[in-house]
Amino acid sequence: MQTKGWRTLLHLSALAATIAMACSPIAAAAVGQSAATNKTSYRFPAEWETQRAVWLDWYAKNEYGQETTDAMHAVTAQIIEALHAHHVAVEMIVDSETRKAEVLNFLAPYRVDPAKIRFHVYADSYLFMRDMGPLFLKTNDGKPLIADFAWNYYGIWSEAKAKPIGDVDKAMAAERNIPLVKSHIVAEGGGIEVNGEGVMMTYKDTALQRNPGKSLAEIESEYLRLYGQKKIIWLPRSPLSDKLTADGSPIIENFFGYGANGHVDEVARFVDPHTILVAQVSREARDSNALEKADYERIEEAVETLKRATDTHGKPFRIIRVQNPNLSTVWNEHTVETGDAYKQFGFQVGDTVYELPAASYLNFLISNGVVIAAKYWEPGKPESLKRLDAQAKAALKQAFPDRDIVQINPLAINWWGGGIHCITQQEPLFENAP
Repeated sequence: MQTKGWRTLLHLSALAATIAMACSPIAAAAVGQSAATNKTSYRFPAEWETQRAVWLDWYAKNEYGQETTDAMHAVTAQIIEALHAHHVAVEMIVDSETRKAEVLNFLAPYRVDPAKIRFHVYADSYLFMRDMGPLFLKTNDGKPLIADFAWNYYGIWSEAKAKPIGDVDKAMAAERNIPLVKSHIVAEGGGIEVNGEGVMMTYKDTALQRNPGKSLAEIESEYLRLYGQKKIIWLPRSPLSDKLTADGSPIIENFFGYGANGHVDEVARFVDPHTILVAQVSREARDSNALEKADYERIEEAVETLKRATDTHGKPFRIIRVQNPNLSTVWNEHTVETGDAYKQFGFQVGDTVYELPAASYLNFLISNGVVIAAKYWEPGKPESLKRLDAQAKAALKQAFPDRDIVQINPLAINWWGGGIHCITQQEPLFENAP
Protein backbone atom coordinates (compact mmCIF):
# COMPACT_ATOMS: atom_id res chain seq x y z
CA MET A 1 0.00 0.00 0.00
CA GLN A 2 1.24 3.47 -0.84
CA THR A 3 2.09 5.52 2.25
CA LYS A 4 0.81 9.02 2.77
CA GLY A 5 2.87 11.87 1.38
CA TRP A 6 5.54 13.69 3.34
CA ARG A 7 3.45 16.83 3.53
CA THR A 8 0.88 14.86 5.54
CA LEU A 9 3.56 13.42 7.81
CA LEU A 10 4.86 16.89 8.62
CA HIS A 11 1.62 18.76 9.10
CA LEU A 12 -0.33 16.39 11.35
CA SER A 13 1.92 17.26 14.29
CA ALA A 14 0.80 20.88 14.01
CA LEU A 15 -2.97 20.28 14.06
CA ALA A 16 -3.71 22.27 17.21
CA ALA A 17 -1.90 25.36 15.94
CA THR A 18 -3.64 25.05 12.59
CA ILE A 19 -7.11 24.95 14.12
CA ALA A 20 -6.36 28.16 16.01
CA MET A 21 -5.06 29.82 12.86
CA ALA A 22 -8.12 28.74 10.86
CA CYS A 23 -10.32 30.88 13.12
CA SER A 24 -8.74 34.11 11.87
CA PRO A 25 -10.97 36.30 9.67
CA ILE A 26 -10.24 36.46 5.95
CA ALA A 27 -11.21 39.59 4.06
CA ALA A 28 -13.12 39.10 0.81
CA ALA A 29 -12.17 40.61 -2.54
CA ALA A 30 -13.35 40.34 -6.12
CA VAL A 31 -12.13 37.54 -8.35
CA GLY A 32 -10.59 38.40 -11.69
CA GLN A 33 -7.72 40.37 -13.11
CA SER A 34 -6.09 43.32 -11.39
CA ALA A 35 -3.42 45.77 -12.44
CA ALA A 36 -0.96 48.05 -10.71
CA THR A 37 1.96 50.20 -11.74
CA ASN A 38 5.27 48.37 -11.31
CA LYS A 39 7.85 50.87 -10.05
CA THR A 40 10.49 48.25 -9.29
CA SER A 41 13.76 47.92 -11.15
CA TYR A 42 13.75 44.11 -11.15
CA ARG A 43 11.51 41.25 -12.21
CA PHE A 44 11.08 37.51 -11.87
CA PRO A 45 12.19 36.19 -15.30
CA ALA A 46 10.07 33.77 -17.28
CA GLU A 47 11.16 30.16 -17.00
CA TRP A 48 11.99 29.90 -20.71
CA GLU A 49 14.64 32.62 -20.45
CA THR A 50 18.29 31.51 -20.41
CA GLN A 51 19.31 29.77 -17.19
CA ARG A 52 22.66 29.36 -15.48
CA ALA A 53 21.60 26.45 -13.28
CA VAL A 54 18.74 24.53 -11.70
CA TRP A 55 18.47 24.01 -7.93
CA LEU A 56 17.43 20.72 -6.33
CA ASP A 57 17.40 19.25 -2.84
CA TRP A 58 18.52 15.74 -1.85
CA TYR A 59 15.95 14.92 0.80
CA ALA A 60 17.21 11.95 2.81
CA LYS A 61 15.23 11.65 6.05
CA ASN A 62 13.92 8.24 4.91
CA GLU A 63 10.59 8.19 6.81
CA TYR A 64 9.05 5.51 4.62
CA GLY A 65 11.99 3.18 4.09
CA GLN A 66 14.89 2.96 1.68
CA GLU A 67 12.88 1.71 -1.30
CA THR A 68 10.60 4.74 -1.22
CA THR A 69 13.52 7.13 -0.75
CA ASP A 70 15.48 5.52 -3.59
CA ALA A 71 12.49 5.82 -5.93
CA MET A 72 12.25 9.52 -5.13
CA HIS A 73 15.98 10.00 -5.69
CA ALA A 74 15.74 8.17 -9.02
CA VAL A 75 13.39 10.89 -10.27
CA THR A 76 15.88 13.53 -9.16
CA ALA A 77 18.67 11.64 -10.92
CA GLN A 78 16.74 11.53 -14.19
CA ILE A 79 16.12 15.27 -13.98
CA ILE A 80 19.85 15.87 -13.51
CA GLU A 81 20.58 13.58 -16.47
CA ALA A 82 18.31 15.62 -18.73
CA LEU A 83 19.77 18.92 -17.50
CA HIS A 84 23.37 17.82 -17.94
CA ALA A 85 22.59 16.52 -21.43
CA HIS A 86 21.65 20.11 -22.24
CA HIS A 87 24.65 21.67 -20.46
CA VAL A 88 22.69 23.01 -17.47
CA ALA A 89 24.55 23.05 -14.16
CA VAL A 90 22.93 21.80 -10.94
CA GLU A 91 23.01 23.42 -7.51
CA MET A 92 22.28 20.70 -4.96
CA ILE A 93 21.28 21.28 -1.34
CA VAL A 94 22.17 18.50 1.12
CA ASP A 95 21.68 18.27 4.86
CA SER A 96 25.32 17.54 5.77
CA GLU A 97 28.85 17.38 4.41
CA THR A 98 28.79 13.59 4.59
CA ARG A 99 25.70 13.46 2.37
CA LYS A 100 27.67 14.64 -0.68
CA ALA A 101 29.45 11.31 -1.19
CA GLU A 102 26.14 9.46 -0.83
CA VAL A 103 24.59 11.60 -3.57
CA LEU A 104 27.48 11.07 -5.98
CA ASN A 105 27.43 7.34 -5.29
CA PHE A 106 23.70 7.16 -6.07
CA LEU A 107 24.18 9.17 -9.27
CA ALA A 108 27.10 7.04 -10.52
CA PRO A 109 24.95 4.78 -12.78
CA TYR A 110 23.34 7.82 -14.39
CA ARG A 111 24.73 9.98 -17.20
CA VAL A 112 25.61 12.94 -15.03
CA ASP A 113 28.74 15.05 -14.75
CA PRO A 114 29.82 15.47 -11.10
CA ALA A 115 31.78 18.57 -12.12
CA LYS A 116 28.46 20.23 -12.98
CA ILE A 117 26.99 19.65 -9.50
CA ARG A 118 27.76 22.19 -6.78
CA PHE A 119 26.73 21.25 -3.24
CA HIS A 120 25.34 23.53 -0.54
CA VAL A 121 24.85 22.33 3.04
CA TYR A 122 21.67 23.31 4.87
CA ALA A 123 20.60 21.13 7.80
CA ASP A 124 16.85 21.64 7.38
CA SER A 125 16.85 20.81 3.68
CA TYR A 126 13.46 20.36 2.07
CA LEU A 127 12.40 18.44 -1.02
CA PHE A 128 10.23 21.05 -2.75
CA MET A 129 12.85 23.60 -3.80
CA ARG A 130 10.32 25.49 -5.94
CA ASP A 131 8.36 26.63 -2.92
CA MET A 132 10.77 28.01 -0.33
CA GLY A 133 14.10 27.80 -2.11
CA PRO A 134 15.78 30.83 -3.68
CA LEU A 135 13.38 32.64 -6.05
CA PHE A 136 15.74 34.57 -8.29
CA LEU A 137 14.93 38.08 -9.45
CA LYS A 138 16.88 39.95 -12.11
CA THR A 139 17.57 43.68 -11.97
CA ASN A 140 17.37 45.85 -15.05
CA ASP A 141 21.18 45.87 -15.21
CA GLY A 142 21.48 42.08 -14.95
CA LYS A 143 22.23 41.60 -11.25
CA PRO A 144 20.65 38.92 -9.03
CA LEU A 145 18.24 39.40 -6.14
CA ILE A 146 16.25 36.78 -4.23
CA ALA A 147 12.55 37.18 -3.42
CA ASP A 148 11.86 36.19 0.17
CA PHE A 149 8.16 35.60 0.84
CA ALA A 150 7.03 34.64 4.32
CA TRP A 151 6.52 30.88 4.73
CA ASN A 152 3.97 28.92 6.79
CA TYR A 153 4.15 25.45 5.25
CA TYR A 154 1.23 25.77 2.81
CA GLY A 155 -0.92 27.56 5.36
CA ILE A 156 -0.71 24.65 7.80
CA TRP A 157 1.97 25.74 10.30
CA SER A 158 2.76 28.93 12.15
CA GLU A 159 5.59 30.94 10.61
CA ALA A 160 7.70 30.27 13.71
CA LYS A 161 7.35 26.50 13.33
CA ALA A 162 8.00 26.69 9.59
CA LYS A 163 11.03 28.97 9.91
CA PRO A 164 13.86 26.36 9.83
CA ILE A 165 12.67 25.00 6.48
CA GLY A 166 11.70 28.41 5.16
CA ASP A 167 15.05 30.06 5.83
CA VAL A 168 16.94 28.10 3.17
CA ASP A 169 16.58 30.97 0.68
CA LYS A 170 18.10 33.38 3.21
CA ALA A 171 21.01 30.99 3.79
CA MET A 172 21.69 30.63 0.07
CA ALA A 173 21.43 34.40 -0.44
CA ALA A 174 24.01 34.95 2.31
CA GLU A 175 26.28 32.27 0.88
CA ARG A 176 26.16 33.84 -2.58
CA ASN A 177 26.15 37.44 -1.31
CA ILE A 178 22.84 38.15 -3.09
CA PRO A 179 20.50 40.80 -1.62
CA LEU A 180 17.01 39.78 -0.47
CA VAL A 181 13.73 41.45 -1.36
CA LYS A 182 11.59 40.60 1.67
CA SER A 183 7.84 40.45 2.30
CA HIS A 184 5.53 39.71 5.23
CA ILE A 185 3.08 38.08 2.80
CA VAL A 186 3.12 34.29 2.41
CA ALA A 187 3.51 32.62 -0.99
CA GLU A 188 5.38 29.74 -2.58
CA GLY A 189 7.10 29.62 -5.95
CA GLY A 190 4.84 26.84 -7.23
CA GLY A 191 1.82 29.01 -6.58
CA ILE A 192 2.82 31.79 -8.99
CA GLU A 193 3.31 31.81 -12.77
CA VAL A 194 4.69 34.72 -14.83
CA ASN A 195 4.61 35.39 -18.57
CA GLY A 196 7.88 37.33 -18.76
CA GLU A 197 6.13 40.55 -19.75
CA GLY A 198 4.59 41.75 -16.51
CA VAL A 199 1.68 39.34 -15.94
CA MET A 200 1.46 36.88 -13.08
CA MET A 201 -1.16 34.16 -12.53
CA THR A 202 -2.18 32.57 -9.24
CA TYR A 203 -5.15 31.29 -7.20
CA LYS A 204 -7.28 33.59 -5.10
CA ASP A 205 -8.33 30.92 -2.58
CA THR A 206 -4.71 29.87 -2.05
CA ALA A 207 -3.50 33.43 -1.46
CA LEU A 208 -6.21 34.06 1.14
CA GLN A 209 -5.70 30.73 2.89
CA ARG A 210 -1.97 31.43 3.23
CA ASN A 211 -2.56 34.92 4.60
CA PRO A 212 -5.41 34.89 7.14
CA GLY A 213 -6.52 38.37 8.10
CA LYS A 214 -5.03 39.97 4.97
CA SER A 215 -7.11 41.48 2.19
CA LEU A 216 -6.68 40.39 -1.40
CA ALA A 217 -5.65 43.96 -2.26
CA GLU A 218 -2.82 43.82 0.30
CA ILE A 219 -1.67 40.43 -0.96
CA GLU A 220 -1.82 41.60 -4.56
CA SER A 221 0.28 44.66 -3.88
CA GLU A 222 3.02 42.55 -2.32
CA TYR A 223 2.91 39.87 -5.01
CA LEU A 224 3.39 42.51 -7.69
CA ARG A 225 6.14 44.28 -5.76
CA LEU A 226 8.11 41.18 -4.83
CA TYR A 227 8.04 39.69 -8.34
CA GLY A 228 8.35 42.99 -10.19
CA GLN A 229 5.14 42.47 -12.19
CA LYS A 230 2.39 44.78 -13.47
CA LYS A 231 -0.86 42.82 -13.24
CA ILE A 232 -2.33 39.64 -11.77
CA ILE A 233 -4.76 37.11 -13.15
CA TRP A 234 -6.64 35.77 -10.14
CA LEU A 235 -7.99 32.27 -10.78
CA PRO A 236 -10.97 31.60 -8.49
CA ARG A 237 -10.65 28.13 -6.91
CA SER A 238 -7.87 25.56 -6.98
CA PRO A 239 -8.68 21.89 -7.70
CA LEU A 240 -9.53 19.61 -4.80
CA SER A 241 -6.99 17.04 -5.98
CA ASP A 242 -4.21 19.45 -4.95
CA LYS A 243 -5.66 20.13 -1.49
CA LEU A 244 -4.00 19.40 1.82
CA THR A 245 -6.28 19.14 4.87
CA ALA A 246 -4.91 20.22 8.24
CA ASP A 247 -5.95 17.05 10.06
CA GLY A 248 -5.42 14.55 7.24
CA SER A 249 -9.17 14.19 6.69
CA PRO A 250 -10.62 13.41 3.24
CA ILE A 251 -10.75 16.26 0.74
CA ILE A 252 -14.13 15.00 -0.48
CA GLU A 253 -16.10 11.82 0.30
CA ASN A 254 -13.54 8.98 0.53
CA PHE A 255 -10.66 10.71 -1.30
CA PHE A 256 -7.46 11.65 0.51
CA GLY A 257 -5.02 14.07 -1.10
CA TYR A 258 -1.54 15.25 -0.20
CA GLY A 259 -0.87 18.10 -2.61
CA ALA A 260 0.46 21.63 -2.20
CA ASN A 261 -2.88 23.14 -1.17
CA GLY A 262 -3.57 25.07 -4.35
CA HIS A 263 -0.59 25.57 -6.65
CA VAL A 264 -1.17 26.93 -10.13
CA ASP A 265 1.75 24.95 -11.61
CA GLU A 266 -0.40 21.81 -11.42
CA VAL A 267 -3.10 23.35 -13.60
CA ALA A 268 -2.08 26.35 -15.74
CA ARG A 269 1.32 27.30 -17.17
CA PHE A 270 2.57 30.14 -19.32
CA VAL A 271 4.66 28.74 -22.18
CA ASP A 272 5.33 32.09 -23.85
CA PRO A 273 4.14 35.65 -23.16
CA HIS A 274 0.86 35.02 -24.98
CA THR A 275 0.04 31.32 -24.48
CA ILE A 276 -1.23 29.33 -21.49
CA LEU A 277 -1.47 25.56 -21.23
CA VAL A 278 -4.42 24.55 -19.04
CA ALA A 279 -5.29 21.13 -17.67
CA GLN A 280 -8.52 19.46 -18.73
CA VAL A 281 -10.54 16.82 -16.91
CA SER A 282 -12.23 14.50 -19.40
CA ARG A 283 -16.00 14.17 -19.31
CA GLU A 284 -15.57 10.47 -18.61
CA ALA A 285 -13.49 11.26 -15.52
CA ARG A 286 -15.83 14.09 -14.52
CA ASP A 287 -18.80 11.73 -14.50
CA SER A 288 -16.98 8.92 -12.67
CA ASN A 289 -16.47 10.36 -9.18
CA ALA A 290 -17.10 13.39 -6.97
CA LEU A 291 -13.47 14.47 -6.86
CA GLU A 292 -12.93 14.79 -10.59
CA LYS A 293 -16.37 16.38 -10.97
CA ALA A 294 -15.27 19.10 -8.55
CA ASP A 295 -11.92 19.46 -10.31
CA TYR A 296 -13.66 19.76 -13.67
CA GLU A 297 -15.84 22.60 -12.39
CA ARG A 298 -12.94 24.47 -10.80
CA ILE A 299 -10.66 24.17 -13.81
CA GLU A 300 -13.41 25.30 -16.18
CA GLU A 301 -13.96 28.33 -13.92
CA ALA A 302 -10.28 29.10 -14.36
CA VAL A 303 -10.58 28.77 -18.14
CA GLU A 304 -13.44 31.27 -18.20
CA THR A 305 -11.33 33.69 -16.18
CA LEU A 306 -8.40 33.23 -18.56
CA LYS A 307 -10.62 33.83 -21.59
CA ARG A 308 -11.45 37.26 -20.18
CA ALA A 309 -7.87 38.06 -19.17
CA THR A 310 -5.47 40.19 -21.20
CA ASP A 311 -1.76 40.86 -21.21
CA THR A 312 -0.18 44.22 -20.38
CA HIS A 313 -1.00 45.40 -23.91
CA GLY A 314 -4.68 44.52 -23.60
CA LYS A 315 -4.44 41.46 -25.85
CA PRO A 316 -6.12 38.14 -24.95
CA PHE A 317 -4.17 34.97 -24.32
CA ARG A 318 -4.16 31.82 -26.44
CA ILE A 319 -5.33 28.85 -24.36
CA ILE A 320 -4.28 25.28 -25.15
CA ARG A 321 -5.86 22.42 -23.21
CA VAL A 322 -3.94 19.36 -22.02
CA GLN A 323 -6.00 16.45 -20.74
CA ASN A 324 -5.15 15.28 -17.23
CA PRO A 325 -4.28 11.67 -16.56
CA ASN A 326 -7.44 10.06 -15.21
CA LEU A 327 -6.78 9.83 -11.49
CA SER A 328 -8.16 6.29 -11.39
CA THR A 329 -5.06 5.18 -13.34
CA VAL A 330 -2.66 6.47 -10.69
CA TRP A 331 -4.48 6.56 -7.36
CA ASN A 332 -4.13 3.93 -4.65
CA GLU A 333 -7.33 2.07 -3.74
CA HIS A 334 -7.19 0.93 -0.13
CA THR A 335 -9.56 -1.24 1.89
CA VAL A 336 -9.78 0.00 5.47
CA GLU A 337 -8.38 -2.46 7.97
CA THR A 338 -8.45 -2.77 11.75
CA GLY A 339 -6.20 -0.11 13.24
CA ASP A 340 -6.17 2.11 10.13
CA ALA A 341 -5.98 5.84 10.79
CA TYR A 342 -8.87 6.26 8.36
CA LYS A 343 -11.26 5.01 11.05
CA GLN A 344 -10.93 8.33 12.90
CA PHE A 345 -12.79 9.93 10.00
CA GLY A 346 -15.76 7.58 10.25
CA PHE A 347 -14.66 4.86 7.86
CA GLN A 348 -15.25 1.27 8.87
CA VAL A 349 -13.30 -1.93 8.28
CA GLY A 350 -13.98 -2.99 4.70
CA ASP A 351 -14.69 0.52 3.37
CA THR A 352 -12.76 1.70 0.33
CA VAL A 353 -10.74 4.90 0.36
CA TYR A 354 -8.61 6.44 -2.37
CA GLU A 355 -5.16 7.99 -1.87
CA LEU A 356 -4.18 10.56 -4.50
CA PRO A 357 -0.72 11.42 -5.80
CA ALA A 358 -0.14 14.95 -7.13
CA ALA A 359 -0.22 13.74 -10.74
CA SER A 360 -0.19 16.32 -13.54
CA TYR A 361 1.18 16.78 -17.04
CA LEU A 362 1.62 20.51 -16.40
CA ASN A 363 4.13 20.27 -13.56
CA PHE A 364 7.01 20.37 -16.04
CA LEU A 365 10.36 22.19 -15.89
CA ILE A 366 11.50 24.45 -18.73
CA SER A 367 15.27 24.80 -19.06
CA ASN A 368 17.88 25.53 -21.72
CA GLY A 369 17.05 23.44 -24.77
CA VAL A 370 14.81 21.04 -22.86
CA VAL A 371 11.43 20.61 -21.19
CA ILE A 372 11.36 17.86 -18.56
CA ALA A 373 7.81 16.55 -18.24
CA ALA A 374 5.72 13.69 -16.89
CA LYS A 375 4.66 10.39 -18.36
CA TYR A 376 2.67 7.81 -16.41
CA TRP A 377 2.21 4.72 -18.52
CA GLU A 378 4.05 1.58 -17.48
CA PRO A 379 3.36 -2.11 -18.06
CA GLY A 380 0.04 -3.02 -16.52
CA LYS A 381 -1.45 0.45 -16.97
CA PRO A 382 -4.21 1.04 -19.57
CA GLU A 383 -3.21 1.93 -23.13
CA SER A 384 -5.32 5.08 -22.79
CA LEU A 385 -2.69 6.40 -20.38
CA LYS A 386 0.03 5.88 -22.99
CA ARG A 387 -2.04 7.94 -25.44
CA LEU A 388 -2.41 10.74 -22.90
CA ASP A 389 1.35 10.71 -22.31
CA ALA A 390 1.85 11.14 -26.05
CA GLN A 391 -0.73 13.92 -26.27
CA ALA A 392 0.96 15.81 -23.45
CA LYS A 393 4.33 15.47 -25.17
CA ALA A 394 2.86 16.70 -28.46
CA ALA A 395 1.33 19.76 -26.75
CA LEU A 396 4.68 20.61 -25.19
CA LYS A 397 6.48 20.14 -28.50
CA GLN A 398 3.99 22.50 -30.13
CA ALA A 399 4.68 25.05 -27.40
CA PHE A 400 8.47 24.52 -27.46
CA PRO A 401 9.44 23.44 -30.99
CA ASP A 402 13.12 24.28 -30.43
CA ARG A 403 13.45 22.31 -27.19
CA ASP A 404 13.74 18.59 -26.58
CA ILE A 405 10.82 17.14 -24.63
CA VAL A 406 12.13 14.59 -22.13
CA GLN A 407 9.46 12.61 -20.29
CA ILE A 408 10.13 10.76 -17.05
CA ASN A 409 7.77 9.07 -14.62
CA PRO A 410 7.49 11.34 -11.55
CA LEU A 411 5.01 9.21 -9.59
CA ALA A 412 7.49 8.57 -6.77
CA ILE A 413 7.64 12.35 -6.26
CA ASN A 414 3.90 12.81 -6.86
CA TRP A 415 3.23 10.61 -3.84
CA TRP A 416 5.15 13.12 -1.74
CA GLY A 417 2.80 15.89 -2.86
CA GLY A 418 4.53 17.48 -5.84
CA GLY A 419 6.15 16.92 -9.21
CA ILE A 420 9.08 17.77 -11.45
CA HIS A 421 8.46 21.51 -11.30
CA CYS A 422 7.93 21.42 -7.54
CA ILE A 423 11.34 19.95 -6.73
CA THR A 424 13.31 22.24 -9.05
CA GLN A 425 14.05 25.97 -9.15
CA GLN A 426 15.77 27.67 -12.06
CA GLU A 427 18.49 30.27 -11.62
CA PRO A 428 18.61 32.73 -14.54
CA LEU A 429 21.82 33.70 -16.28
CA PHE A 430 22.93 37.02 -14.81
CA GLU A 431 25.05 39.41 -16.83
CA ASN A 432 26.43 40.99 -13.65
CA ALA A 433 26.52 38.22 -11.04
CA PRO A 434 28.56 38.78 -7.84
